[in-house]
Amino acid sequence: MHTKKPWMAVSGLAPLGRVFTRSHVRVLGIVLAAALAVAGLSLAEGSGQASLALRGGPGIALAKTAFYDRQVRAAEIMHNCALAIAEERTARGIRIDPELDPNGTGLIGAEFTAITTTLGVLEAKRTTTNPAFAALMVRYLREARLQPGDVVAVGASGSFPALILATLAACKALDLQPAVIYSVGASMYGANIPDFTFADMLALLDRRGLLPYELAAVSLGGEGDAGASGILGQGTEWFEQAAFRSGAPVLKADTIADSIRRRMEVFADTAERLGRPVACFVNIGGATANYGNTAASLDFPNGLVLQPTVMSAHPERGLIFEYAAMGVPVINLLDARGLAIRNGLPVDPIPLPRPGEGGVYFTQAHSRPAAAAALLASASAVLTAAGALRRGRRGAPA
Repeated sequence: MHTKKPWMAVSGLAPLGRVFTRSHVRVLGIVLAAALAVAGLSLAEGSGQASLALRGGPGIALAKTAFYDRQVRAAEIMHNCALAIAEERTARGIRIDPELDPNGTGLIGAEFTAITTTLGVLEAKRTTTNPAFAALMVRYLREARLQPGDVVAVGASGSFPALILATLAACKALDLQPAVIYSVGASMYGANIPDFTFADMLALLDRRGLLPYELAAVSLGGEGDAGASGILGQGTEWFEQAAFRSGAPVLKADTIADSIRRRMEVFADTAERLGRPVACFVNIGGATANYGNTAASLDFPNGLVLQPTVMSAHPERGLIFEYAAMGVPVINLLDARGLAIRNGLPVDPIPLPRPGEGGVYFTQAHSRPAAAAALLASASAVLTAAGALRRGRRGAPA
């Protein structure tokens, strides 16, 4: 007489005469569920419809972002502002060099001027003149969960006037309240024309009703944030003239730590006047008071930073660390090329893309029905396998 083996209770599950133990059934159920989940995920990712999609590559569907209209609006604002700036430069007799600025944006400065403080890369400056950077700022500000009326503190040097413009255009499109502290000093090809700094550009745009904003304060920039040691060595006179011409309060401090403190006070006072706390800090360029004067500054991530991977307690750590330590989202705009590549934007494009063109306006499409069907099928496979095991246990000898 033969003793009945435990596995014989579930031998009916075995095809072609093979038999499975309970562990085999459990593994089979898990494998089947995983296969169904993977298949469903693939189907969900590939089910974006052409009515909403722009093909980003073989088998990839890119759907418009949920804030696509605001992104396009911001890009249009930036585009119109650049047209006004280029027109004003021409009217003032400030030549737009087609070799330096082939798209004629008016946002590219000269190589060396009296307020040029550091070296700069022309390719990076031209890359930022793409109006899609305003769309990128909309994405960052939305991902930071800002709401209409929120205050955005902006610390900017003159090195990337296009990025200041992109930030303000995004603020207007999202009904945010920017507070800008501008440093006159600029790197090569930035807003380094002494008679036409970004402060002059912003005043022009305000007069024309394109951007209804004024500077909260201005500093000289350069070494020590005091307009010292420009590349051509002219001293502080040109920096001071540009700063006082802006009409905004001029910040002067004896130390970098004091300059950081003064900026925090200006932002806090402005936010109180606007009736909201600072909800986000945007750093544009490498002004020491904003970016910091520490080794940790070099490791601070670019783009939107919600939880920094590096922190510093140095008294000259800069506003990026000050606000990050307070739990305030930080948007760090410094590596223009890296920002462009990571967000589907071209590097140094000629001509500039039209508003609405570029990867920043789209996201990978997913099909919710397909994902739901895959989840149900996966769960069903698991339940079926579990049921088979229960039946096997009931039929097995004690």
